[in-house]
Amino acid sequence: MKLVGSVTTCLLVVALLLTIGGEAQENVLTRVAPSMLECYENAPIFERDNRLPMTMNMLIELIRKVEDTPGFQQDIRQLAISMLHRFRQDGIVRAPGVTSMFGVIPFSPTEFQFTKHRVLFSRLLPGNAVNFPNATLSIDERCALHFMLSNSIDRRVRGDENIRCSQLSQYRAARVPRELDFKDRSRLRSNYLGDNEMLEQPEMDRIREHIKKIKHKAASAARLEMDPDEDHPDDEEEHPEANVEGGDEPQEEPIAIAADDEETGEPLEEDGALGEIGDVSLVDIASNAISACPVENGVVYTPWGSVMAGTVLAGIAAGLEPQTVQLRDLVSRTDQYRSRQVQPMRVDNRWAATLSGDLAEVSLLHAPSVANNVQVGAAGAWNRTVAPRWYFLSQREHLQMTDTEIRAGIDGLLLATNIAEWRNRANNFRLSQLLDMYYSHRGVFNDTVRSCNRRDLFTTVAPMQQLREQTVAFSTVLDKEMQMPFTITQEAIINFSDQATDALANYIPSALNDLSCEATAIVMNDPTIWRTASDLYIFIDAAWPHRDAYSVVSNILDSVDVGRFGTNYTILNARDGNVIVNSTHFLSDFHLTYTPELHQSLPNGLNIPNVYRRLREETNNLMSAERRTNSLSGRSKIALLIVHTDRVSEGDTNFAIQHLQIFREEVPDLRFLYLAAGDPGRFNRFVREERRDVFPLRELESGAVVDTVRVQLNPVIHRIQQEPRRIVNPRCGHDWIQENWGSNSMNQFVEPRGVNFYRLHPNYFFRQGENRRLRIQGHGFATLTVCHSRWVERPRLNTTENRESVQCRTINTDAYDIDLSNACDGHSVIHSCPSLYVSVEGPLNPPAVIRCSEPECRFPDNARFAIVLDNMGCFSSASRAISSLLLVALAVLALFKQS
Repeated sequence: MKLVGSVTTCLLVVALLLTIGGEAQENVLTRVAPSMLECYENAPIFERDNRLPMTMNMLIELIRKVEDTPGFQQDIRQLAISMLHRFRQDGIVRAPGVTSMFGVIPFSPTEFQFTKHRVLFSRLLPGNAVNFPNATLSIDERCALHFMLSNSIDRRVRGDENIRCSQLSQYRAARVPRELDFKDRSRLRSNYLGDNEMLEQPEMDRIREHIKKIKHKAASAARLEMDPDEDHPDDEEEHPEANVEGGDEPQEEPIAIAADDEETGEPLEEDGALGEIGDVSLVDIASNAISACPVENGVVYTPWGSVMAGTVLAGIAAGLEPQTVQLRDLVSRTDQYRSRQVQPMRVDNRWAATLSGDLAEVSLLHAPSVANNVQVGAAGAWNRTVAPRWYFLSQREHLQMTDTEIRAGIDGLLLATNIAEWRNRANNFRLSQLLDMYYSHRGVFNDTVRSCNRRDLFTTVAPMQQLREQTVAFSTVLDKEMQMPFTITQEAIINFSDQATDALANYIPSALNDLSCEATAIVMNDPTIWRTASDLYIFIDAAWPHRDAYSVVSNILDSVDVGRFGTNYTILNARDGNVIVNSTHFLSDFHLTYTPELHQSLPNGLNIPNVYRRLREETNNLMSAERRTNSLSGRSKIALLIVHTDRVSEGDTNFAIQHLQIFREEVPDLRFLYLAAGDPGRFNRFVREERRDVFPLRELESGAVVDTVRVQLNPVIHRIQQEPRRIVNPRCGHDWIQENWGSNSMNQFVEPRGVNFYRLHPNYFFRQGENRRLRIQGHGFATLTVCHSRWVERPRLNTTENRESVQCRTINTDAYDIDLSNACDGHSVIHSCPSLYVSVEGPLNPPAVIRCSEPECRFPDNARFAIVLDNMGCFSSASRAISSLLLVALAVLALFKQS
């Protein structure tokens, strides 16, 4: 009986393990994985225009959110594997002629990408998603990860092809040779229009209705993704729109004029004829017709070319657990007799997950049908690069290895090859840190391994002989797994693999012409890494169309380092001052909250008293919190007003000028910026420096030449980046009453080639005080350069501006003291006494020993230092009485305007 009981127990354990294993490998099932069904069952969630933007910044934010989960213990390898098994399932497409109904989800992984996916995740990238913290993310965020990581191509005819595809065809029509002279500014010109935003189509709802009326049946309606009977947001943002925002991203297939447009920041002009509904081809969706410009899924935008995110993560996962598997161990026994007929081959999972995996699909699915004319690469374009969601391919054939897959294959292999070494240098290396470093100007522990250098690094990371061998090996494996309309011999596989490899080697230097590192530098000829850290209050005038307001704010937030390491933002209404998006450091909060429906419900216009009232409340709360937590801040404080054409009345003008002085006394760090339509000069009197703080904003579709969002916003983004970070005496609070004296400090971090700029207002050192000083204390992480000045806002060692007024020295474990005991001697009023400006600059190269492992480290090679304030005071001519009068005046004026 004991034996029988033991056997029964063993069988139960085995059955349980098999069950767990089956669940762990659910993403290799031939149906949509159970955990991913939620993304297809809910029409609003599935609707592409409701999704979070498909950007690398958003992907990094979602990964970081998982890593910051309380109690989360997975290392970079475990997280990469669990994310891929939880969210990636390639080849999912819609079944033609099948509608959604109870118990039927008309989607399944039937496209060719799924075969490679199944081999990778069942044999070469083993693991599971059992311990993934699903509850950390909302359904919108979970589905965003699924759509970002899962590769497929939607070839169905949408009904907008005459508009979309005609735009793309011009990019394929001509090719501008690469400029090889890197001795002048011409090196900065992008020659390609790849990943460009295209001219917008008319509202797809109108097209749908037009087609439905003609066809008189649902089966012939031109759908985008969901059935026309399913829910679709009825808003102007639902589908790709009518503006080219060129210059936003490197462009792949140019014409000469388009290259000039990118250089000057001007968009391509819209052809009005394309906007006529009568030009749209009316095609029965239920037929087998293929779109002339299909939609590629699983693509994320980066400034240096869009990439297939799932491939990048697969490369990282393979590099963290590399495997070299003999061919006979990857094929079934019935196929081993063929594998023994060729020389022994081994499959490296790092190559199979990246370049050789995609090349194998080219070798088996494309090469046999083209007779020595193998083609790789397929350019594409976004509907917009501000909050991109639709990525259209410029061709409908030869899609086995698109440009996004080529970029991702190089990136993934680069990361896979180096990740083990990097992890040895930084024990607690995070996945979000790796992506944040690689897809930026700084690179991974140097300025060589970064995405803008991928084309130059290709031959180094992928030697041709090894690329050929790995392509042949994985093609041999895939041949045994893939259902194909023909049968090929091993000799043919070798031949086709060589052809595919040669095609890729020729394509990358000649056609994958993404923007260079120099072309996207923040400051010309300056390798400095600039990071923004701000408390940003954005007031939106709802008189702007939702599309314009959404595009402007999206672009700003995407450019100012939103996150717990940098910028915290709040979105408010410019009319009543009410909060639209609560204070947050997540980009997703804005995109999920600021919907067209919400925008329509907001009052239009600008009301300066209401804005000031709300700002007063917000800044009071912030300064009270700083007192409560003894925080010296470390972030700038900026109010940005995005105003339409409203003019300010004489009464409001007088009110603003009068109370700006009170703001200057009580909130000396607050900087007002105006981004305004019409004549922006009407706000010159409401800022401290009219030449720096007031910016024009034209209607995005106005005038003969339509300025792109990015071109218009670059000046205001640079202005936000330039504003020094605050250093405050937290003992002052919002009422400027100091009950005690002493020392306060905060830890700060700077990265290699990075620099932080700080400002301490004279409100904290106006009168004479004993032992009053600011100290920069090194913690021995790296050698830092510290500079200070009373006149130069951004003091640096090699500055050419007022060189004699800038003092610098280097520190490591020692400290740099700045005496402020009598710093305002000779100044009778606070405003005449200059502020103290300080910079802390990181080393040119990472330190030999990487030590930054605490949660506050954005990167492992950050250097920690401390800012210490000793015996600072609280000096402000604004008293509690004035503060109360301000609040009363604001309330009275608000009541007067309402009456």
